[in-house]
Amino acid sequence: MAARRSVNPAVGWAFQADDAAVLRALAQGERRRALSQYFGKPAHAELSDLARAAAAAKRRPGPPVIILPGIMGSTLGVSSGNRGAAPRVWWIDPNRIAAGGLVDLALPAGRRLRPLGVLLHGYARLKLQLQVDGFDARLHAYDWRLGIDEIGRALATRILAGRRPVMLVGHSMGGMIARIAMHYLPKRHVRKLVMLGTPNHGSFAPILALRGTYPFVRKVATLDRRHSAEQLAQSVFRTFAGLYQLLPPARRTKGIDLFDPAGWPERGPSPDPQLLLRAAAVRRELAPPDARMTHIIGVNRDTIVGVHCAGHEFVYTVGLNGDGTVPVDLAHMPAVKTYYVDEAHGNLASNPLVVAAASELLRRGRTNLLARTWRRSAEPPKQIADTQLGCLDGRKVDWHALDAAERANFLIGLNEAAPAEPAAGE
Repeated sequence: MAARRSVNPAVGWAFQADDAAVLRALAQGERRRALSQYFGKPAHAELSDLARAAAAAKRRPGPPVIILPGIMGSTLGVSSGNRGAAPRVWWIDPNRIAAGGLVDLALPAGRRLRPLGVLLHGYARLKLQLQVDGFDARLHAYDWRLGIDEIGRALATRILAGRRPVMLVGHSMGGMIARIAMHYLPKRHVRKLVMLGTPNHGSFAPILALRGTYPFVRKVATLDRRHSAEQLAQSVFRTFAGLYQLLPPARRTKGIDLFDPAGWPERGPSPDPQLLLRAAAVRRELAPPDARMTHIIGVNRDTIVGVHCAGHEFVYTVGLNGDGTVPVDLAHMPAVKTYYVDEAHGNLASNPLVVAAASELLRRGRTNLLARTWRRSAEPPKQIADTQLGCLDGRKVDWHALDAAERANFLIGLNEAAPAEPAAGE
């Protein structure tokens, strides 16, 4: 057995610190070792410069900008109960995951956990750059395990309580939550919505999360010393209403109704029938497209664009017409002004070009930084099955044995997790 390396516990500070403390440390040049691990050295240097510029920037008049992260993009935990003491983070704390703590996220017992902040390695650049550009940019953490209807109504309540109009930037699931909120609000309350890779017509990725074969889930599961990805899917992810509500409707899935429990394979992790049956109705609460909305869609990444049931497993169609998580056809709304970028789903909110374009869209309603057209890939799609995805490298990772650079690389790799390209001939 390899000897464990001695890693200073202080390098894990960023996983437990609140958003304001991390951003302040970036601006003041503090906690460098911890933040270099959390963000990676190159990103840490860039974000430190941005944080200093943001702290010195003058705020322009206008409505605040609320940034809505995607699913799994908010930290979850509990308050310490002691005044002035830091909260305890469950998601995402590698030490707690390694000890098997992911099972504490399962609902309904896990309702005691609350959103504490946003995963800043995915959203700090967006917030800071918008501040540099003069916007009053605010991060909105939410409990992504819950239904988008519940989260969206809570957002609408927050906006009404603020008594002033806002602009919204929603990454992935965050865009859906924004549309739910807009459904319940008079139009004057939301001036603009910029969506980044939002699955407006669903995504096939939740199927993989519920089956324990989604690369992100499998990579997180490698940290867990007690549970496999399949066990986590069946006991934890299966309880999250938000996952079910991101499934594509039957009219988008060519003959398979993913909201019918009978349409799922008999073997392997299976969905909760009640959550599945209730999920389809949520789409009635999405605000329809209008002139306030724009969308930036990622392209040219191996993406699951179709699915069918074959025997005791799902078989997925993989092509380049998407961002690795959301197919273009399930993101696009014809009535919404759309831009395209060659980028992966998890990196859309941190890509400097996308961030700059989002800033222009908020300010002027248009941008020349991104293309308005996109050419569909002519490469023939491939097929990959549940069993093949389940055979992807699932070897356990000893977080405590990794040095700071290895930990940083592991965290960066979480954002890059995407459907594996099937081998030739498969």
